[in-house]
Amino acid sequence: MNRPKVYQMRTISLIAATFLIHISAISGEIGIVFNAMMNGNPFVMDQPVPMDNGRYYFSPRMLRFYVAEISFVHDGGQRTKADNVYLLVDVNDVSRYVVGNYDISRIDSLEIHIGVDRIANHNDPSIYPPEHPLALKDPTMHWGWAAGYRFIALEGSAGSTAATAKADVQVHSVGDTLYRRIVIPVTSTVTSSGVDVVLNAEYSALLKDLDVSQGLIFHGYGPETETLTENMATRVFTAATPSSVNEGDLAISTSVHPNPASDVVSVTVSETAANVMLVDAVGRVVTTIELTGGRSSISVATLSVGSYTIVIDAGNGRISHAPLVIIR
Repeated sequence: MNRPKVYQMRTISLIAATFLIHISAISGEIGIVFNAMMNGNPFVMDQPVPMDNGRYYFSPRMLRFYVAEISFVHDGGQRTKADNVYLLVDVNDVSRYVVGNYDISRIDSLEIHIGVDRIANHNDPSIYPPEHPLALKDPTMHWGWAAGYRFIALEGSAGSTAATAKADVQVHSVGDTLYRRIVIPVTSTVTSSGVDVVLNAEYSALLKDLDVSQGLIFHGYGPETETLTENMATRVFTAATPSSVNEGDLAISTSVHPNPASDVVSVTVSETAANVMLVDAVGRVVTTIELTGGRSSISVATLSVGSYTIVIDAGNGRISHAPLVIIR
């Protein structure tokens, strides 16, 4: 029997959603997922995308930035700071970064700083073990003791068309003055190992009011990197809000494992038969399968990293949602 494709459902509170995803408090690994996007689509290196309403094209080649002084407001107003934790976010590498293990069950607000704090910024990078974010890297993220680290390193090429996007673009922000604090209200996602915060990162916004259409090379502190930093602090990050829970969710028990995942996801529900859809962060259905016997598997090996929603349609208007994070 064909099930109806449109349902009228009343939305209940996100508090209930969190309760249904995981009833008991969790102590475990806390992660931040940066869901990289360009113009609303998954971020792809070396792929030209239209900028400034199509006035020119930009092809990203590298994007790396530091995150420091991370704090969480959680569980009814408690505040936990991740001491001495630094992240080097490399958009061409992984999307999920482990902050540490904390007694946190629900995160309401995330505070981060873009860059490296003044004291660490002028330390000798050779004092750190090679795997540490502040150790010497290749390509380098350090400008010498006097200047410190490159807080943001954006590189690519630009041109009037996708085919002619060859003009070199290098914008590296350097200097203590460019250290910026960001506070983001969030709705956290319970995972198999703890709790994640998933951020949509619209990196095309980095170039707002920064004309690189003819190419631009600027390393240091100046109007160009002030604009880049301001855009990172105010335009790039938004919380990836998990889907709200509908009345039908109350009657359907759903389990997703592992979560985060990189290869195959096992979905188990309390229904013997249901349709399962995997929906990406911008609302597109990327996979549809038929679930029989209350259990099925979804291959996610070829999907882009980021946040997704698993939608379980058990018929008669009964819909269940479960968050899923894909990492590499």
